[in-house]
Amino acid sequence: MKLTIREIVPEDIDFIVRYENEYFHNFTTKFKVEEELQNPLIHYYVLTDASRLGYINLWIDEDKAQVNSLVILSEFRNRGYGYFFMANILEKLHEIGIKEVTLEVRPSNKAALKLYEKLGFREVAIRKAYYNNGEDAFLMYRRLGSD
Repeated sequence: MKLTIREIVPEDIDFIVRYENEYFHNFTTKFKVEEELQNPLIHYYVLTDASRLGYINLWIDEDKAQVNSLVILSEFRNRGYGYFFMANILEKLHEIGIKEVTLEVRPSNKAALKLYEKLGFREVAIRKAYYNNGEDAFLMYRRLGSD
């Protein structure tokens, strides 16, 4: 199957809510996601082949972007989908003039750290007790383009 990246459609909202809650324990609701979609700074993209494989939630403001969440469903991990998805999103961000991208990641999430480092992100700070369970977060940064 061919991988496709597309913008969120209303039929994706329940999918987003389910996996935000399952993977991040964010207690997200359908109303919250619908409300976010009214904010012109928040963007969701879905990775698909014959079915949904994952999604990304971005905050895009002027020439900066923040990755709020990136999910590849557990049954589709370790197949290169995360790299494909993020590399294409970073390319898209660069094309629309984004110069800097940041994200937070758990130090215990070794697979995500490896992915982000492979994509050129570097750790620039530690956010103490960032997550609900008290775990710290690494703030990671990547500059896009050469200027």
